[in-house]
This record gives sequence, structure tokens and C-alpha cells, in this order.
Amino acid sequence: MNDTIVLDPDKTVVGDAPAGDATQVVTAPGYEATQFAANIDCPVCHTPNPPSEMYCMDCGFLLDSAPVVVADMPKPESVGKLVSTDGALEFPLKRGENTVGREAADVLLSNNTVSRKHGLLFVEDAGVFIEDTGSTNGTFVDGIKLQPNQRVEIKDGSEVTIGSVVLKFIAPEAAEPELQAEPITSEPTQEVAPEPVDEFPADEAPAKSEETEAEAPEEPAADQPAPQPVGQLVPKDGGAALILIEGVNTIGRRADANILVVPDPYCSGRHADLTAQDGAFTLTDVGSTNGTLVNGAPIEANVPKQIQPGDEITLGGPVFKLEVSDG
Repeated sequence: MNDTIVLDPDKTVVGDAPAGDATQVVTAPGYEATQFAANIDCPVCHTPNPPSEMYCMDCGFLLDSAPVVVADMPKPESVGKLVSTDGALEFPLKRGENTVGREAADVLLSNNTVSRKHGLLFVEDAGVFIEDTGSTNGTFVDGIKLQPNQRVEIKDGSEVTIGSVVLKFIAPEAAEPELQAEPITSEPTQEVAPEPVDEFPADEAPAKSEETEAEAPEEPAADQPAPQPVGQLVPKDGGAALILIEGVNTIGRRADANILVVPDPYCSGRHADLTAQDGAFTLTDVGSTNGTLVNGAPIEANVPKQIQPGDEITLGGPVFKLEVSDG
């Protein structure tokens, strides 16, 4: 019997569910695949979502549940949180044991590289600790892989990688000490007469020093030139081309998180980065669900791949051709 797949709020999973606790990579369908279904409006923020999404692409609300009024609920104690690198996911931690995994977990990561029961986080007086409970793709702290059942302390700013999901631990801010009021004495306070201030006549006012003038803020430059395109990604199906500029071009399905938006259900919310630098082009898959292919060959997640003009790039489902501007 197949297990139920829990979808990532930013990603679309395509294929059969993996059996047991094993984590599998599913293959992407052909780019000609078409889905017909009505969008689902989020009951919290009213954002339209494709039918393949379980969580709202904008606010992350579970779409098949009802909103809960939380205005009168007590605010939980702040003991730190895990935040994704793009800021789209945030997991407040509770004191004691926090489960990590792809199913029924306190830190719920709906990504097929994350095991169902992946690890544990312990928030204690002595510090915050993480433990891998025998996951398939492992747990890393600041680039160092944990051994199964090995317990490691994490500090403020530590990078924690669960499968292919990269999170950052943020410790709670220290409370500011309360100021102690000075005791009131019964001794009378002696009034001090204000010192006389020399007034300058209008024609003898001191001039501004060169140092003061140098500290004045500069006027913002007006009409800054727009960045010039250095190339484009041309869809194989004949749609509108995606214009590339110098620097990092973020690519994905979410318009609020990317420069180049690909509105296709097989493209992840944050899918890839295409960097243009001095005439060279580099493509990096940032941990998408359905993967990225160059000329039909999949590229490894988070590993930059040099690409050339004319290469075909598959972003989950859609296929594009890289064209470079003259000059």
C-alpha cells in the first residue's frame, strides 16, 4: 500500500509515493503534460493556489484545514527557531524535545529528501542539541555530517541541513535588563542657575566647518540606467522569453521570491539560480522537487553547472533554450 506524500509549501511532488521510510527521488513528467483543475483560494490570505498544492504558496497555510482564531492564545516562550535560507519557512522551537521529519513532526519538512522520522532537536538549559535518528540522506551541522544517534550542539547562526533542506538556527534575543529606579532622598535639591549663553549677531554667526559639510548626505542620483539584458531563456513551447541580466537571476514559480517567474506546477516555488558574469553563465538547482536538466541530463542540487548558448534547460517540466545577446 502506498504511503501518502506530504507536499512542500513551495514544491510540487510528481510520481508514486516511496515505500516505507526510504526516501526516493521522483522523475519529472514531460514538458507537454497539462493539468486541468480549478485553483484553490487560501482561506487566510485569499491567494489562488494550483490544485497540486497542499499549503498556500504565499502564507503557508494548510489548504484543507479551517482557520483558527489565535488572538487570545497565550504567546509561547521564545526558545529559538529554524528559518529557511529564503525566509519562506520558519519553525519556532519548544522547550524539550522537537521532532524533525517529513510526517507528523514539530519541524515538518515536506521534501522527499527528508525522511519521515529524520531527527530530534532538544532545547535544554544547557543549550540546543540536534540528533539524527538514522535518516536516509543524513543531517549536517555547518557542513559536518552527523553519525546516526550522534547528538551535537547548535549555536546561534548554525547552518543545519536536513536532507537537502538548508535551515539556519536563530537563538532568542536576550531580554534587556530592567533599569533600577534611583531611591528618592528627602534632602532638598539645590537649584542651579543656567549658565549664560553667548548670542551671535546675525552677521557674526559661526560658519559651517568643512568637516560638517563633508558629513552631509549626498543627493540620490536621478534616472539611474536600467540593467541591460545579457541573454534570454526562450521556451521550447513558444511562450514569452525570460530576460537575463548581469548577476544572479533567481528562477521559480513564486513571483514574490524570484526575478524570473515560471508559472508551471512542475516548477518549484524557488527552483534554480542562473548567474551571468562577464559573458559566462552558471546554473544552480537550489533543491527543487522535480529537478533541473541541462541537455537532458540532471544536474546535482546546489552544485553550479557551467552552461553554454544553445543549451536546453529543463526546469521541472518546462524546457528553455539559452540565447545570449550580441556584444
